[in-house]
Amino acid sequence: MGGQVRILRNATGLVSLSLLLLSPSSARAQTAHRPAFVGLEGSGPSPFADNNGLVPPKAVYSGPLFKLNAAWPRSAVPPLANPPWSAAIHGEKITVANAPAYASALRDYVAQNAKDLIMHYDTWDAAKARWYNEPWLGSLREAIHGTYPAGEFGPGIFPDTGLRATFTTHVLTYYDERAAYSLHKLWGQTAMNPNIQTGNAQFDEGSVIVKAAVFTSTDPKQPRNWWDAMKGAQEWPVYINPTSDPSVPTQVWPGYVAQFDIIVKDSKSAPQTGWVFMTLVYDSSVPGDVWAKMIPLGAQWGNDAQATKPGQPLVENWSNPKAPKYSTETLGWGGRLSGPNDGARNDIAVNGKVEKNEPDSSCMSCHSTAQWNVGQHKMPSFLLPSFAQSAAPGFKLCGDNGKPDPNGANICSPEQASTGWMKWFKDRLGTEPMDKGAVAMDFDEVFCFKSLPMWWKAVGPRPALNLTTAPQSVPLRFNQYTGAPIPGSAAK
Repeated sequence: MGGQVRILRNATGLVSLSLLLLSPSSARAQTAHRPAFVGLEGSGPSPFADNNGLVPPKAVYSGPLFKLNAAWPRSAVPPLANPPWSAAIHGEKITVANAPAYASALRDYVAQNAKDLIMHYDTWDAAKARWYNEPWLGSLREAIHGTYPAGEFGPGIFPDTGLRATFTTHVLTYYDERAAYSLHKLWGQTAMNPNIQTGNAQFDEGSVIVKAAVFTSTDPKQPRNWWDAMKGAQEWPVYINPTSDPSVPTQVWPGYVAQFDIIVKDSKSAPQTGWVFMTLVYDSSVPGDVWAKMIPLGAQWGNDAQATKPGQPLVENWSNPKAPKYSTETLGWGGRLSGPNDGARNDIAVNGKVEKNEPDSSCMSCHSTAQWNVGQHKMPSFLLPSFAQSAAPGFKLCGDNGKPDPNGANICSPEQASTGWMKWFKDRLGTEPMDKGAVAMDFDEVFCFKSLPMWWKAVGPRPALNLTTAPQSVPLRFNQYTGAPIPGSAAK
């Protein structure tokens, strides 16, 4: 597949790119694709669209479809008197020693809603559960579960785990009612004129946000049973083109719920950042139902700025020693928390040398970049350690010779543990932006990396989006979840 395509509205929130299409075989360990922007035909930009406009025929799928829940609370929800996760550690600060108890209590807190969502979608009711969604992502959402594309990974990322196909990941985020009040504060009733101020982006204590990640095979001949690690996992049908071939029609395709993230605003337990992040991963060896098999990979409540050398202990991160092997192969820098969906390992170039599949991020490191420059209408710094530039894609790329190359597939990166690198590994509160002049978004990347870029590209003073074009599947140079270049995707 050849030729060039001008991508004017990048789903990751990056600036416009001129991309050279590659054949799927040109990617090594990972590949990625994305749908074009769509909306409700004839209606113009719609912040509350349920899906990308493609709905499966009833003859093919007759089950429930995703319904966006944007009836956000218009007033603050009273705080929890004694949150169970805090009670589990006796009101003390979270530590490596007590993190397992904290994680267990947090998991139990969301268990009923999570089980209903994951295991009983036929009766799932987000309004009844009082779980809510963010606006402006309808053009990316498939119709059945409302998931939108994230990353794509191959067997080279997960060696010796029985992975027999490249797979795509798709995510769905929900905010509980305390967290959803911040959606109302920032977006208002229409979501057309957000009030972008630090206070409006801050989440109330006890706010909980969850994200499910679904993994789907890209092999048309192997829709199921392509990874030993997913044996018995909950299957979700999604309405997608499972491949990177645009000639393949959108279809109902099986996926496995493999990861479930839970984050909670808890300034008492984690005063240095105000948040605790936890990732659950599927473990087929655990007895019980599907939810019982979703076990903690670990928890994180800070960036461990003191741990700058290999082997140094982490004191703001707990890793579950019983986590399944596949889930540990994508841990971030120095073993910091990062799940299989999260993209914390990338091809980077440091001091002229390319390092493949190098850990360069973590959950909190990535989310600490959550900020928005109102004047520039963008995030000032990229999600991963890099060197900023005004030209697309907003950070410098390097070629396989380790030298700067705008067509390269490696992130030009500061040296590990250097001052430039540690900008991404500092503990800061959600009220403090990473860059001067930006509005801090309290660790919420959906605000600044997804919804706000989509809003601005729809309503800003630029060429209008084509919101009536049917989605297409095209090879992409950048991961949609992290924005990092896809290995092997260098423009020729």
